[in-house]
Amino acid sequence: MKLFLDFFRQEVPKNTKNPLFYYRQSVRLADRMLAVYFIISLLLVFLTVKQFFWLPTLLLGLLLIKLFHSDQLSARVNLLLVTLLVCAWSCWYVVLFGWDFGGQHMLFVLIVLVFFCLYEPPTFKIIYFLLILTVRISLFQYTSAHEPLVPMDSFTQFLMQMVNTISSFLMLAGCCIVYSSNLQETARQLLLHNQQLQVQAETDPLTKLINRRGFMDVMTRYVSDNPEAMYCVAIADIDFFKRVNDTYGHNCGDYVLQQLSKLFTEQAKEGYFVSRWGGEEFCFLFPGMNIDDASRIMTDLLIAVRKMKIDYEDFHFSITITAGVEENDYRSPLADLLESADRKLYRGKANGRNQMVF
Repeated sequence: MKLFLDFFRQEVPKNTKNPLFYYRQSVRLADRMLAVYFIISLLLVFLTVKQFFWLPTLLLGLLLIKLFHSDQLSARVNLLLVTLLVCAWSCWYVVLFGWDFGGQHMLFVLIVLVFFCLYEPPTFKIIYFLLILTVRISLFQYTSAHEPLVPMDSFTQFLMQMVNTISSFLMLAGCCIVYSSNLQETARQLLLHNQQLQVQAETDPLTKLINRRGFMDVMTRYVSDNPEAMYCVAIADIDFFKRVNDTYGHNCGDYVLQQLSKLFTEQAKEGYFVSRWGGEEFCFLFPGMNIDDASRIMTDLLIAVRKMKIDYEDFHFSITITAGVEENDYRSPLADLLESADRKLYRGKANGRNQMVF
């Protein structure tokens, strides 16, 4: 029931003379395959019956005209024209030769065309479906009460049945291939786009490190998936970073952040995760490590930062960082551990900077 309710609630884009590519592609394919089917059927009828029929010839001519102008027509006009052509052809075929010749098979193609058209409202599609169903049932009732106008031998009946069945199945398969391949490509592109947006939303544009929001997701997911695991968190801050900006300019400050991020990323082979926490602060996650392991790595990072030379234009200087490290105590939530690491960081700042507190 929900499926049908969602179907009736769907929003429909405005009908346009420039429908989606895949719908134009399916209409063109249907027109071409119908034209080939009409020609083959007319030749088969002429060769077996030895009689010329003006109505199907007229329908073929109209179809060829539509084929060359379908791109200039709106989605609904295209649909209505092909519906009239197929219904007229099916009625002519069934009335003339009978139900067993399969002329009614083409009506199934119309159902596919209408339900894959995004420009028609649900009520139109249901009414359209019921009308096509009515045509098919009416043809069946007619053939049940009337003999064919042109009787055929069993071999000719077999040939016509094969032509109609194969043609209708090929058209159905062709339309479904067009729709499915294009919809899958659209879904693939949408998925890739969403993934790119997700990466952009969780990545700091300056340092290319994961940002605070994304890192919180990483840490929360790790803690949730490993409730009994040992881990540590750390928060580090660049010492006197305001002085760097005031002395050398904000562009130089951005360069410092980029170089420091590069260093942290290169050292991440030690098994930690790092993010830009905000401003000149960085946050670290040390999965599966106790306070001794995390402190050793942070000590190595402090030493590496001291040795790192900043060369920006004509400026040459060094920087230091201060960090606070906290270990999982299996009692405190992640937010409390981060707050504790932050307090240790500021304790290190108060005690002279360029140090780690754990």
